Amino acid sequence: MKTDTLLKPTIFTGMGPASERRPEPRGNRRVPEGLTVVSADNHWSIAEDIFYENFPARLKDKAPRLFRPAEGGFLFTVDGRPLLPAMHVSIVAEMDAVAGSTQLDARMAALDIEGIDKEIVFGNIIGAFYTYPDLEVREWIHRVYNEYIAGIQAQAPGRFYGVGLINYWDMKTVRASLDQLKRLGLKTFVIPQFPKGANYEPINYCRDEYWPLWEAIEEAGLPVCFHVGEMIQEGPGGCGVSQMINLAPFRKSMAELIFGGILDRHPTIQANFVEGDMNWIPGALQTADMIYEAYAHELQPRIKHPPRHYWENNLHATFINDRAGLRLIDEIGADRVMWSNDYPHQESVYGCSWSAMQEVMDAVPEADARKMLGDNATRLYKLD
Repeated sequence: MKTDTLLKPTIFTGMGPASERRPEPRGNRRVPEGLTVVSADNHWSIAEDIFYENFPARLKDKAPRLFRPAEGGFLFTVDGRPLLPAMHVSIVAEMDAVAGSTQLDARMAALDIEGIDKEIVFGNIIGAFYTYPDLEVREWIHRVYNEYIAGIQAQAPGRFYGVGLINYWDMKTVRASLDQLKRLGLKTFVIPQFPKGANYEPINYCRDEYWPLWEAIEEAGLPVCFHVGEMIQEGPGGCGVSQMINLAPFRKSMAELIFGGILDRHPTIQANFVEGDMNWIPGALQTADMIYEAYAHELQPRIKHPPRHYWENNLHATFINDRAGLRLIDEIGADRVMWSNDYPHQESVYGCSWSAMQEVMDAVPEADARKMLGDNATRLYKLD
């Protein structure tokens, strides 16, 4: 098999930081006729002091506060301490220097040029709140954030679809948090890969006490997302090590859904693995198949189907610019994956979106490209 394509410079070569990029005109590139192009993973930064302004008076002193570092960007502090380590300050500053990270008009203008009709939008740095030890404060963070991102969505109807947060740690309020999402018109939500309860206690989604979480998710009928970004390593090599691990994280979540029996108990749940590309999937399924056969006498619970059944019926993934994944698409399945622009991250294809979409068009039949560039996301998220 030829490997020369993988050895060529990528479309990122010479692109420079996100803040220096400009939207890429279409030129002579094409997408399937009549296709609504959907970026299944974009990002938005909070540039307002939304938590302090909307928390009840008795909790305001515990609310995260907006913080503008000297380097730029928008971060949050609690008790005067930044929620993200120093290594991330420059990364956030670079990202937030892109006007469309916080300004809707600039964002829509850039996406118009780059041919993106609709976007699924995750909050930048929202994962910093996942392990907040005071669970009442965490619940208010989620409640306020959902109201906020739904308000942004309302300003760009039919284009910007915000991703919400739910009370995954509290079986008494999880249904109410899902009801809030649906009432606000949000199409999906994200939960952490490494969830924590009070005082950083690890949560195991597969344990019996969390069955109500998955029951509530199935009843709500909204797809659940897992997103990269929960691992941070500081010191020498920290940025590269963190990103190498963050961008290949999903075996744990896939295994919990399959081998934990979650998808057997709740067979209509749909889950999406976001921003980890798709080239990991054939290897993960190969390993899962081996475990299913070689450890059959050890598995508890004994799942009802081979692992690939769950991939083909319940699971999805997004990719940005994944040449290796495109070469493996027959193993992956074109109906399970969704392209994303990832605006305005450093690893995004902002500034070369048409080139990235053209690589998809060149790699697969047009019917598959149509699915990957828009139709799959439109179906999964039931977009307007």
